[in-house]
Amino acid sequence: MKPQRLKWTPELVSRFWDGFAQTELVQFSFARQAGTSLLIAIDHLLPRDGVIVDFGAGDGYLVRTMCERGLRAAAYEPSAGRMELLKARLADVEGFEGVVGYETQRTFDVVIMSEVIEHILDEELDATLACVAKLTKPGGILVVTTPNNENLELGMAYCPASNMLFHRWQHVRSFTVESLVELLARYGFGEIACHRLGFDSASFVPWDPTKQPEDADARHNDSALPDYLAKLRRNESVNCGSESNIMFVGRRLAD
Repeated sequence: MKPQRLKWTPELVSRFWDGFAQTELVQFSFARQAGTSLLIAIDHLLPRDGVIVDFGAGDGYLVRTMCERGLRAAAYEPSAGRMELLKARLADVEGFEGVVGYETQRTFDVVIMSEVIEHILDEELDATLACVAKLTKPGGILVVTTPNNENLELGMAYCPASNMLFHRWQHVRSFTVESLVELLARYGFGEIACHRLGFDSASFVPWDPTKQPEDADARHNDSALPDYLAKLRRNESVNCGSESNIMFVGRRLAD
């Protein structure tokens, strides 16, 4: 029989990620694999006197990493059950600003939506991006990362028990720089810069400003940085490394 394609529903998506969270596959999450590189890449955008929210926080690893770097961060999670898990996991973390959901009236200086947008079902995309816009202060920053022009067919897995094909990481859409910028503009985000990056540790971790000597102003001294990182700090579009990911940086325009 020809394999059938799985039709993702909100219930199946929830079951997929609930099951995923109970396996060693969590070690392959973007936050664990590349979260530190991402935070180094956007260090100049992260406020020391404001609050950041991780939209689609998963197991809270990126929030924990931000707090350990001296930042104040919250986690966005719409599921009541997962909200409670995140609260328990992060309760003792200094700088943790709590878990927020769809009904929150709070707004944030920076919203990070890292490797999330490619998972959102068609019927939920508009409401999700409207929520992202609502969470971002006017003039605030949105950072979105997603695979760069991913060939979804090459990410498929086949289940012989059900004869079903499905994307192994539950991706349902693929973006180019142009299509991502165009989509986010519809929700009030003006492009500051859009980058094509590989978030490998070797390109970023040696330049971690939190690990520099106290007398080194690594956050602002472009001459001490490799060219691609200096350009990132100046919000100039960069192509770097494998270019496996897009990183959009935008500003929430006033209503």
